[in-house]
Amino acid sequence: MIPHGIIVVSSHRSIVVGGGVAGIAAAWRLAKAGRQVTLVESRHALGGRARSFPDPVVTGRLTDSCQHVVMGCCSSLLSLLRQMGLQGLLRPHPVIHFLSPGGRRSRFEASRLPPPVHLAWALAGLHHLGLADKAGIAASIASLAMRGTGAAGTFGEWLARRGQGPRVVRDFWDLVIVSALNQPSAGACPRLARKVFIDGFLAARDSHELRLPIVTLEDLFNIHMGERLAGAGVRILTATDCKSILQGHGRVTGIALRDGTRLEAGSVVLAVPWERLPAMLAGLPEGAVRCRGESLRRAGIAAVHLWFDRRVLPTPHAALVGATAQWLFRHPSADAGDGYLQAVVSGIDETDHDAESLANSVIRDIGRFCPASRRAKLIRSKVVRENLATFKVPPGVENDRPRPGMVFPGLAIAGDWTGTGWPATMEGACRSGIESATTLLAPRGC
Repeated sequence: MIPHGIIVVSSHRSIVVGGGVAGIAAAWRLAKAGRQVTLVESRHALGGRARSFPDPVVTGRLTDSCQHVVMGCCSSLLSLLRQMGLQGLLRPHPVIHFLSPGGRRSRFEASRLPPPVHLAWALAGLHHLGLADKAGIAASIASLAMRGTGAAGTFGEWLARRGQGPRVVRDFWDLVIVSALNQPSAGACPRLARKVFIDGFLAARDSHELRLPIVTLEDLFNIHMGERLAGAGVRILTATDCKSILQGHGRVTGIALRDGTRLEAGSVVLAVPWERLPAMLAGLPEGAVRCRGESLRRAGIAAVHLWFDRRVLPTPHAALVGATAQWLFRHPSADAGDGYLQAVVSGIDETDHDAESLANSVIRDIGRFCPASRRAKLIRSKVVRENLATFKVPPGVENDRPRPGMVFPGLAIAGDWTGTGWPATMEGACRSGIESATTLLAPRGC
């Protein structure tokens, strides 16, 4: 007889807590290996921080809270999408469009030269940089590739030693670094900064290319990936909150839900933010799990959503040189007359903007960078600030990031905050989920 409120899950089953990219990747890996998987997510939809909201201007349409970008170097995430048959939902953008005030545009694309020099002509074609600037950047990237950063304190200090002045740092290096690390070079970990440039620009011909979803993030993760997970036998429980881990005889036996229900399983992946771990692990023996992460500090990202009465950006995206926002994106389903525009502001914690001043600053920039906006009417604006978007990456941050994988018999951790060697990105999250599931599938993790 099974007591009321208890759902028995056999020892051959696995539970994944957290329906973000890391949890989706872990659930897929476990399911494809033959495990019977239950995926538990506290929110109403899968996707974690990659989520959408009802468009207040276009009836029946969703709009992404903050644009998430996949790059050609994101091999694990692209592989996961291929395995699921969803690679067609990402559109390759081999050209990155750099915009400077006045609307002047540079096309940053690979030449026929082999890697790692395939982007040499693209660098040479950036109109907002002088010849001496480009030569210094090229020499610094070559040094970064061949010799690394040495004992540099921050990446900004390394750039200063290379003779990279404030203007070049602002208009090139930080346009990349702030977008990728959510923190300026002045305070950034040189190891992670180096990875951004080596993996994102030099590793392969298409490493730098953007892959933008042609559907909203909620459609991609919750609908399409959710359907693939369900098709692989994964039981998905949304709006279901995990309270704590259950254990017995020195190993994990399942989880307790917030409503008192217990789910039993032979293995559990916690693909959740590090802040949630202490409460979930409270039932384990004291000192049994050392996950670290306590020293990590959150970093926010903001998105300014603008609805104009006509299209103001001629390209699907643009990187802005010397502006408040680093990137502009049109809506993935935009038609020729769609005036929606999203401005992504990384490194928002380094500014003193409130929502109103941020929106005003971005609107002024749109007027400078997009001449067509001067003839357009702004219908509506909305600021979305994700205070828990990523984590700060000062020098030594890697010491505070535990490896994804098993931390207690039958229990593994995952998340973009774990030590994958990647910044807090969807690629890092995907890698962590796969690695955590793989450790549980090994004989000692069963």
